[in-house]
Amino acid sequence: MSLEEEVQRVLAAFSTVFSIQPSNTANTNNEREHANQYLTQFQRSPMAWEIANHLLSTNNSNNANDIMVQTQIHFFAAQTIHMKCRCDMVQLPSETWTSLRDSLLNHLLRFCEASASSNNASGSKPIVSRLAMALCALSVQMNWYDVVDQLILKGNNNTITDAMNMNMNNNNQTNSSSDWTIPNNEPMLNLILEIAQLLPEEATSYRLLVQDPNIRHAFIENLIVKSGNVFDFFIFLIRHCATSTSSQHFNVLKVQEQLLKCIHSWIRYINVPPQILEESILLEWLFRILSSYSSSNNNYNDNMFELAVDVVIEIIRNYPSDSIVNMKLVHKMIPFVLSLSKDTTTPTSTIVPSCFQKAVQENDEDCMRAYCRIFTEMGESYMSLIMHHEDMNQVELVELVLACSGLPDNEIASITLHFWYRFVSWLEDVQPYEFRQYQIDNFTTQLVKLVMTCTKLLQYPTDIETLLDDQIDDIQRVRFSVCDTLEDCCRLLGGDLVLQNIGMKLQSEIQLLSSIVSQEERVQKWYGIESCLLSLNSTSKYIPNDEKQVIPFVMKLLPDLPTTASYLRTTANHFVGGYAPWLARNSEFLQPILPFLAQGLSEPKCSSSAALAIKYLCESCSSTFSLGDSVLQLYDSILQAQQEQNNSVLDIKDELEVLEGACVAVSRQLDDMVKTCSSQQQTQQQLAETISSYVSRIVGPIGAKLVQYVAPESMVGAKQVITEVERLTVVIRYLRVPDTTGSNSQRGYATARAKLIIDLMTQCWTWLDELSQKYITDINFAEKICRLHKHCIRGCGAVAYSSLFEKLRIQLVNNYARSHLSPYLYAGSICVSEYGSDPAYEQSLYQTFEAMSQSSFEILRSFDDFRNHPDVVEELFFLAVRMIQSCPRVFVKSPMFHSFLQCAIVGMKQDHTDANRGTLNFLEASF
Repeated sequence: MSLEEEVQRVLAAFSTVFSIQPSNTANTNNEREHANQYLTQFQRSPMAWEIANHLLSTNNSNNANDIMVQTQIHFFAAQTIHMKCRCDMVQLPSETWTSLRDSLLNHLLRFCEASASSNNASGSKPIVSRLAMALCALSVQMNWYDVVDQLILKGNNNTITDAMNMNMNNNNQTNSSSDWTIPNNEPMLNLILEIAQLLPEEATSYRLLVQDPNIRHAFIENLIVKSGNVFDFFIFLIRHCATSTSSQHFNVLKVQEQLLKCIHSWIRYINVPPQILEESILLEWLFRILSSYSSSNNNYNDNMFELAVDVVIEIIRNYPSDSIVNMKLVHKMIPFVLSLSKDTTTPTSTIVPSCFQKAVQENDEDCMRAYCRIFTEMGESYMSLIMHHEDMNQVELVELVLACSGLPDNEIASITLHFWYRFVSWLEDVQPYEFRQYQIDNFTTQLVKLVMTCTKLLQYPTDIETLLDDQIDDIQRVRFSVCDTLEDCCRLLGGDLVLQNIGMKLQSEIQLLSSIVSQEERVQKWYGIESCLLSLNSTSKYIPNDEKQVIPFVMKLLPDLPTTASYLRTTANHFVGGYAPWLARNSEFLQPILPFLAQGLSEPKCSSSAALAIKYLCESCSSTFSLGDSVLQLYDSILQAQQEQNNSVLDIKDELEVLEGACVAVSRQLDDMVKTCSSQQQTQQQLAETISSYVSRIVGPIGAKLVQYVAPESMVGAKQVITEVERLTVVIRYLRVPDTTGSNSQRGYATARAKLIIDLMTQCWTWLDELSQKYITDINFAEKICRLHKHCIRGCGAVAYSSLFEKLRIQLVNNYARSHLSPYLYAGSICVSEYGSDPAYEQSLYQTFEAMSQSSFEILRSFDDFRNHPDVVEELFFLAVRMIQSCPRVFVKSPMFHSFLQCAIVGMKQDHTDANRGTLNFLEASF
């Protein structure tokens, strides 16, 4: 196919893809998809070099519609050349690279001149940018080390033309500042600066594929060598702009913006020697922009301010204080940064607020965010200086970050949280111990202030009830980070000091609330109390269980909190859960707490936190702090309410938390009862009857429901049945009964628990089997019933559960044969891992494996079958891995092993992470 024919084909495909004609037909969509695929393949082909160059050479039209279409085509061609200069240089002989460079320079010059004219100036700029990116990528590929001298430092109207005409082998001189001139048109100057900006970015881009990594390394090293001259050129332009506030040739503000982008690029991507920065006027210029922005200086604008912030942050980040070569630059940066926060005094003794203070007073969010970023970044980068043994007024810098943490906008204030994390981490690592303690004492005042600041940051906004869910999620993420910061403070200051300060803050909030006369207004002012409760909960791990001042005060306060403030109640519930160990030691405060939590269960927005708090209390209970009867009574009332209302009054997840707590509490109560009764010479029969009554009280409602659901006339859905299976699983996992024979050994407890599990499963087996047949295609039910069997086997041990193994094996095979649901394969894997080490079960396990494999192969007959059942593929191969690990002899010698190898080869071709993990694990285990 000739070049012209291929060009027409590309143009036709381009027209199809980017046609603006309205059409919704399926044929048009298919044509567009095919055309897009063709263009994508075209961009990767070798012929794209010549065709893209040809497309860029087409002349412009005077027709407005044609101009728009040609601009799109030109951009597509420029994009194609850029992509190929990055990735496909191997398609061109190296001797053609120079001509490619000259062609790119030609196109750049032509489009640059086009952008200078009023005709389609805006359309040419993206094309110039893309061609400049291509030229920079090509410069790295072809080792054009003189690109800086010839395109950037030459700096005049004939830059592009001169670069094309220069003899590369004879031009090794670097232009001096006396040779620099300013182009007399703005597009040419913008092009020079754009190349200066893009060169470091392209040289370090991971998308640039070079044949030899040393090529990239050598080019970057060359840029480092040239960086001194490049920054001299930048300074030359800065000074020129300073003396030319208005120019007929170019817009001074736009040139300064482009200069800032160039400086940012070089500092970020090129290891510019710090001496270049410290010896220039660059820092003075940057901080002049930062300090003059708030004074409405017409020499700068919003974009320049934001760009200057980014450059300063990049300097601070890339030249930290832990490197000795950066110290001169660091010591020069610190006064500049601190000047943004220091008030000044005029000759008339008038105090002029600092830039930072003025931004706070005017509530200028953009400025506050900018200054906060600078101060925080400096604190993180100069951490070694803050921790230095020599007194250099490091406290001032820490106070500056602390001031940012106290900003009224919590989103901005949260920027500082990572600094405090690093600050605490550095303090903890300071050696020796004596000096570490000295540093902690030195910063104690700031850390205490930080604790109080955190309580403010934790406050919900007053409009929290009206916010969207994603906004609330953002607030919660910030609160979690603030809680981590409070924990960090506890590690350094100790829990007592932090608790004391938060306690005083809580008391002041309560006094403020009590001064409000209106009851309705008082209910709405709960934010301060809530933040204090959350702060206290964050420090719970560091508070001793014998604390007698703040925590008792809070525990007495909780029952009196307003019931309508759901967020406050939720935090209060979490507080109770966090201090459950404290309540276990101070059970006299528990009496009003349980009704408080029980009431919280009836509030949908705080029921989850109340259920968790009840569970944590049950886990902390002891012989002097028994909750078995109380929580079991609460659970009975929940079930009774559900029965009366004929639906769930509590989310199943929360109900299971309460049931788990009840099982734990009853288990400990029964254990204590056995120990007490054995000393009182009670008979084993009396103890057994007491234990049986508690077990029946917990398990009885579950059995009654299962019997009801098994009945032929029952029309309940799988969801209700799954609920009972989940309840039974919780009982199996967390209910433990003591050995009534008087044996206090671990073996005696294990035997008693195994007997309980086997008795329960024997009683429920028929019901569960019938229900599994009734809901044979429900994958959620399959997951829950298999999870129940897993915990039964692991709860009582494989040996003890052996009496039910054959029933379980048959049930899994039959259910899987009918449903082809992957949970049954997972349950089969559990059986293999638990019983595979015993040779007595080897043959029966293989029979199970063989039956389930044959059932799987029935639905995995083609590649589409593999793609449609990725979960089955994954679990089937994990089952095979378990067989290789536990029963290798019987499996590897069987014909089934070869079938699995063939199946694995097919399965590896599908694009599914989990399924591929299963096949690869099988192949790894096999070989």
